[in-house]
Amino acid sequence: MMYSIWLLLLASVNAQQATACPLFGPAFPAPTALSTDETFLSATKELTSKLNEAIENGDLPSVSFALQIFTGQEPDSAFSFYHTDDLIKSGAVGVNEVDGNSIFRIGSISKLWTMFLYMTFGGIRHFHEPVSKYIPEIRANQSSLQSANALDHVKWEDVAIGELASHQAGILNNYLGFQQSTLQSQGFPILSESEQLTCGNTRQCDRAEFFDGVLQRRPLAATSHTPLYSNSGFQILGYALESMLDASYEDILVDRLIKPLNLTRSSLHAPDPDLAAIPYNETAGGIFSSANDMATFGRAILSNTLIDPAVTRRWLKPSAHMASLRSSVGAPWEIYSYSTPRRVDLYGKAGDLGLYSSFIGLSPDHNAGFAVLVAGSNNSHQSTALISDIVADTLLPTLDTVARNQALERFGGTYKLVTEDTNSSITISADDRPGLHVESWISNSVDMYETLMTLAKVSDPSAISIRLQPNGLQSSGRMGFSAVIYTLGTPSDSGPITGSCSSWMTFDTFVYGNVGLSEFEFDVDDNGYATSISPRALRITLPKA
Repeated sequence: MMYSIWLLLLASVNAQQATACPLFGPAFPAPTALSTDETFLSATKELTSKLNEAIENGDLPSVSFALQIFTGQEPDSAFSFYHTDDLIKSGAVGVNEVDGNSIFRIGSISKLWTMFLYMTFGGIRHFHEPVSKYIPEIRANQSSLQSANALDHVKWEDVAIGELASHQAGILNNYLGFQQSTLQSQGFPILSESEQLTCGNTRQCDRAEFFDGVLQRRPLAATSHTPLYSNSGFQILGYALESMLDASYEDILVDRLIKPLNLTRSSLHAPDPDLAAIPYNETAGGIFSSANDMATFGRAILSNTLIDPAVTRRWLKPSAHMASLRSSVGAPWEIYSYSTPRRVDLYGKAGDLGLYSSFIGLSPDHNAGFAVLVAGSNNSHQSTALISDIVADTLLPTLDTVARNQALERFGGTYKLVTEDTNSSITISADDRPGLHVESWISNSVDMYETLMTLAKVSDPSAISIRLQPNGLQSSGRMGFSAVIYTLGTPSDSGPITGSCSSWMTFDTFVYGNVGLSEFEFDVDDNGYATSISPRALRITLPKA
């Protein structure tokens, strides 16, 4: 019974062609030395051509931007592209040519900074705590509204830090609104003095004014009902962070992020105008950073520079789905799912503020990402989205190809052990499907593919395919892989249940002597090249031929 489900699913594939049903996550080890890889360099030429074409045909009107592609493994960015519009070139204030050090406003990417700070001192362990634990204004309001109805008053005792971080608290977006005088002629009623906002539009609210307004607002939805973007929620998270660490947000940011990563062009205060990209000769407040600093920040997340790897893995996960099948939300990730060449999730965060827009995207599967900073016009957000789409559509398939090529070079080939008592071998190859292909597998002169076919009562050899995917487990000189025994795909018109990819459910259901048939590991040399392979259930190590 231990492997009855495994056998049942394998038996269902009779006389059909095995198709890819990988485990979700990396198909190959993340690519390395990207900046010198010929496949990547060829793709950057294509990317450069696409960006220049978008500039020339007017798809990116009146904007200047900085783009960098980076990895968690290389200290410098693998690719950079800069464009300076005439408004910047002829400006009397700021830089006249955009480069990696040019300073932009990054808007809501500051939310990502905030959550990074949470990760540096406890990860997500605070996510299930009520935010009222750290905010006295909320506790005072909470005690006075214990019997209030849920339609008219936020049940703050139910609002957890993690729900604020993933925009699932059901509270207001911003404590501000339209100016009353501009809307009375368009059908809106005259507001009484008590109903009018005293801050938010004309000046920034102080803490007392902010909570006075926020705590009067009705809920927009029940907690964890649906994601609803909330800037106010992150202002509350900032206050909670100050309470947890007994320090100002600025001091926490400088001590835990800016100084450790040496972000020389990042700050909460307006920079020297001579260092900034300033369209229309205007300066303004906000959060500031450069492409170089944003790449350094992204690289720090990917390489776990300041955060424990286990914490990073927990953080880089969805918290809720969106209405689109291609997007989810994290804390505070805006997650976009790409289906080519396989499902890959891009963990992003966008920011918009005035004439500035920005985006950072990370692909954990590939240990790589990119940052885009844009300045120039009221449609900067659309320009940022277009640039990000062009980059992602080119980059993600390229990274998969580079990872496959490098994996084949490092792990491909034949491994065998032939003695008087043993005749065992495994041949590893790669094709256009996810994972390294176990092309042939002989154990003690027995074809393991035939063994699997016999167990599953399958007569067609094409009905079974074994793929090796990295599982993130490694120690000095050893790398763990998971053997995924592919079952067959279903017709294109099948439903989500019959057409689901069930590898994760049937994984590790065949166990021999308390060792799973799925458990493989490679011994690797100092350069990461395999020297032997061990299918652990068979209790044997095969040196590379």
